[in-house]
Amino acid sequence: MKRAATDLKALLGWQDRLKRFESSGLSIDAFCQQEDVCRSQFAQWLQALRGAAKEEENRSSEGPAFVPVTVKAHFIEVLLPGGGLVQLSAGIDRALLLDVIRLVSTVLQECNHDRRC
Repeated sequence: MKRAATDLKALLGWQDRLKRFESSGLSIDAFCQQEDVCRSQFAQWLQALRGAAKEEENRSSEGPAFVPVTVKAHFIEVLLPGGGLVQLSAGIDRALLLDVIRLVSTVLQECNHDRRC
């Protein structure tokens, strides 16, 4: 568990560092020297965080992956974009429900990414 906290701390630190870089007006080399960080490490974090930001921007511009969920007396309905519908028993285990939602979300993201669905 300590590793996850360390990873989060590193991520947040690099997010702050990249914000400082963007407002500094310095070249990458000058900024890395000022911050006493390796240029290759800086480039890796810059690429990773900009890529993550672009993916998030693309996802948010596509609209929500799901519309509201309706819980009825005997089943749960999840209406998917494009008119698909998933019906599950209202007594479904919470962990299983979350697994189903993650799986459907992954399939939808792959379809949207590959444009084959």
